[in-house]
Amino acid sequence: MKFAKILVAVLACSSLLLAQEAAAPKAEKAAKGEKKAASSTIKGTFVSADAVANTIIVKVGKKDDTLAVDASAKIMSGKDAIALGDIKADSKVTVTCKMVDGKKVADKIAVAAAAAPKAEKAKKAEKKDAAAPAAEPAAAPAK
Repeated sequence: MKFAKILVAVLACSSLLLAQEAAAPKAEKAAKGEKKAASSTIKGTFVSADAVANTIIVKVGKKDDTLAVDASAKIMSGKDAIALGDIKADSKVTVTCKMVDGKKVADKIAVAAAAAPKAEKAKKAEKKDAAAPAAEPAAAPAK
């Protein structure tokens, strides 16, 4: 009778051990899949930043998207690192973020180079026109 109890105990322990080993690779694959799916990229227009709450608002299409900014987030304008408060409104931004507790958290913000305002473009066009020599009127035909 003791032999039967020991045999049952050994078989139960070995089956539990094998079950755990088989489940471990599946759990690792699921964790890797979550990490890949959790990161996303948002491209839009920068609206505003709240340095106290450490959040930004990015306009994507017609919708505003509020994102928390990670304390270790990299904020870049070209090759230069800048502060959150240095981003100008209406700048084009690309934000890499991840989902944390159901909220989007930015870990990288890339600011595109600002385009020249329309007023400056108009002034440059006027300067080109003024700098070009005026064409002389054609001589009147002889009668």
